[in-house]
Amino acid sequence: MRWAAALLAMLATVAGYGADVQGSLGVSSDNVFRGVSLSDGQPSLLADLYVSDTQWFGGIAADTVRLEPSDSTEAQAIGYLGYQHPLGQSWNSTWSVRHYDYPGAPDRSRYDYDELSGTLSWQDQLFVQLIGSPDTYAVDDYHRYGRGDAFAAELSGHEPLPYGLATQLGIGYYDLSEEVGAGYLYWSAALTKQWDAWTFTVSYIGTDSTARRLFDSLAGERLVASAVWSF
Repeated sequence: MRWAAALLAMLATVAGYGADVQGSLGVSSDNVFRGVSLSDGQPSLLADLYVSDTQWFGGIAADTVRLEPSDSTEAQAIGYLGYQHPLGQSWNSTWSVRHYDYPGAPDRSRYDYDELSGTLSWQDQLFVQLIGSPDTYAVDDYHRYGRGDAFAAELSGHEPLPYGLATQLGIGYYDLSEEVGAGYLYWSAALTKQWDAWTFTVSYIGTDSTARRLFDSLAGERLVASAVWSF
């Protein structure tokens, strides 16, 4: 975990120059990533610690996963760094790099990977994101597996409502052709409620038939609830 120690040291240095330090702790009824459950449909614990200034941000997030349905619960650690650049009064661009790691997992070197993403947003309400990875590993329900390039594209929207409520809609496509020979569509609709330092979310998440064929019960339609405390 030398990368995590180096990232924490750098973030601590940035925090010493007056950057804002924040974090969150939470729980979710399922850990769903791009339409597919990473926790075999089981609840997942969530944590995030990050620093930010006017343009730069970075941190380490963690959650619980099951890399294979028969495995015991393990940890997924995500280190990330990003840069935000305004494009006028209404538009903003964000660039970030993420490293996904699985400390303690027997096959850690198989599953860890990196991603680079770019996001274009309008008034913090409409978002277009492109994501690329050079070394993603995936395995499907037919025991086809591979490691290589992967790409994702997402379109999402956020609409504030009265009484601390907000709606979120999103659709995306994840290309895993080099890993399992196909890509798939996924989508979500969510309602959130902000109450003091708490954020409560109920999401309806779905995928197309290709994802259900590739990942069986790990994909498809489901309701996911989460509660997150921010500090």
